Amino acid sequence: MKDKLNLWWGVAGVMSLLVAAIHIFAGTPEIMVPLAKIEMPTVIFAIMDVMWNQVSLLLIIVGLALLFAAKRGALSMDMVLFINVIYVGIAIIFMIAGLFYLQSLWPMPQWILFGLIALVAQIGWHKQKGRVH
Repeated sequence: MKDKLNLWWGVAGVMSLLVAAIHIFAGTPEIMVPLAKIEMPTVIFAIMDVMWNQVSLLLIIVGLALLFAAKRGALSMDMVLFINVIYVGIAIIFMIAGLFYLQSLWPMPQWILFGLIALVAQIGWHKQKGRVH
């Protein structure tokens, strides 16, 4: 049987690309622009800038990978599982940092976005597994 489009992975991919857009177009002015105004060693700002752009790249590549996976079906199951581990890990990091530094999960709600993307992709993974077995 030919693989059908995995809509769940497609939705997760679009969600990741939307988070990338939020990160780049809303997050940069809110986070990176004020940080650029703080006096700090240039190397520290350069490292923060690289890390910011690495996250942008990760969000875009993962979004595209999930869209690719949506078309490839069963051939992408391992990749989607790997992506889910990364996104759940990022969600956990946000939760721990929020609780440790801010004593609350709510000032940094990014964990919700990463968790939702992973959840949607995982639903798609289970649907795909049902098609294979």
